Amino acid sequence: MIFRSCIAALTAAALSWGTAAAQAQTADVVDRVVAVVGDSAVLQSQVLEEMEFQRSRGTTLPQPGTSAYDALLRQVLDELVNRVLVLQAAARDTLVRVEDEQVEEIVTQELDRRAEAVGGQVAFQQALQREGLTLASYREILRSQVRQSQVQQLFVQRALQGADPVEVSEDELLEAFQQARAQLQQRPRTLSFEQVVLAPTPSQEAKDSARAEAERLLDSIHAGADFAELARRYSDDPGTAENGGDLDWFRRGQMIREFEDAAFALADGQVSDVVETEFGYHIIKVERSRLGERRGRHILIVPEMREADVSRLRARADSVADRARSGESMADLFDEYSDPLAPDTLTVTFDQLDQLPPGYGALRTVGQGQVVGPLEYVTARNETRLAVVRVREIREAGAYTYEEVKPQLAQQLQRTRLLERMIARLKERTHIEIRM
Repeated sequence: MIFRSCIAALTAAALSWGTAAAQAQTADVVDRVVAVVGDSAVLQSQVLEEMEFQRSRGTTLPQPGTSAYDALLRQVLDELVNRVLVLQAAARDTLVRVEDEQVEEIVTQELDRRAEAVGGQVAFQQALQREGLTLASYREILRSQVRQSQVQQLFVQRALQGADPVEVSEDELLEAFQQARAQLQQRPRTLSFEQVVLAPTPSQEAKDSARAEAERLLDSIHAGADFAELARRYSDDPGTAENGGDLDWFRRGQMIREFEDAAFALADGQVSDVVETEFGYHIIKVERSRLGERRGRHILIVPEMREADVSRLRARADSVADRARSGESMADLFDEYSDPLAPDTLTVTFDQLDQLPPGYGALRTVGQGQVVGPLEYVTARNETRLAVVRVREIREAGAYTYEEVKPQLAQQLQRTRLLERMIARLKERTHIEIRM
């Protein structure tokens, strides 16, 4: 890695900060500048803290005074220099903005997770006290780390989106595979299958009733009713209703087309007309806008499904299963009947079958090429679904082959090359002085 941008790594580094600082003090280390990067300095204590962080994660460090130890020190220093370069570049990029609410949410979640891991809030605060930290001071350390991580991720994401592609040769991929083979775990027993997932369609009467309800709510909003309160009381979206329909920030590509077209046509504070999508009828309010993003709320009214609708669905699913067993293409049946939001193919381990909806467990005992179903289940939205499944392949456990991991290796190598190129360009424009 060119630099560590993972939030988990940075928050873990923050936890080890107190230990590293205390050890540096007991060792009576005199702090000094070991690198100058533009208008910033990297201190010897920061390098030692990063070394201690690696030790806390189980890395065996070389003995001080050895060439291996000196090489690791320089590697850590290079990573810190790269991190500073990115943060400086991000500070100059006016489009890189980190929301305080998002930072606080991550910090709070991490503090709760850490407290639970050590046995509760009291034990956690006692652990911090042993490191010379209070909960407030540790929260501030963690807040700074998370903010830096968020800034880095946003900047790198923006920088790589517009970057020219990097070619990776077959020899490079083969070399990366050979280096990774010893670390690759055994491939578990896996199952690949095609499926057609059928959803009930509401009657026209139910659709008309739902639209009328949405129009009534829209009239109330125009008359001055509070949008968030109406969402809490009437919205059928279980993921947002409790929070007043809050959607947070979203970009194009995250929502379905009809919803996005309506949302991105609104100015701040405006409310849409009733918008029909495959989910039902929406009322959308945009609260804030920035380049390429919107933050807003919505109210969703879903047409009521009746038993007659589900009965028609079961008959349709039986017909699809019969056609699949007679040899018709699952891809053609998917195009004709399936819920487009459901995946047409899946590859899972046998252990992961328990994480799929009830009914998919029947795939444990079927053979390759068999058609199973209809499998009936209820979604988190309390909606009935029926799945017709054809088993494509069953692979026994064994070592991963080069062809299996080649796409992931290519993606990783391309990203590494792009990061290296980005860092090189930043270094060309920045005064860097190494004093170690």
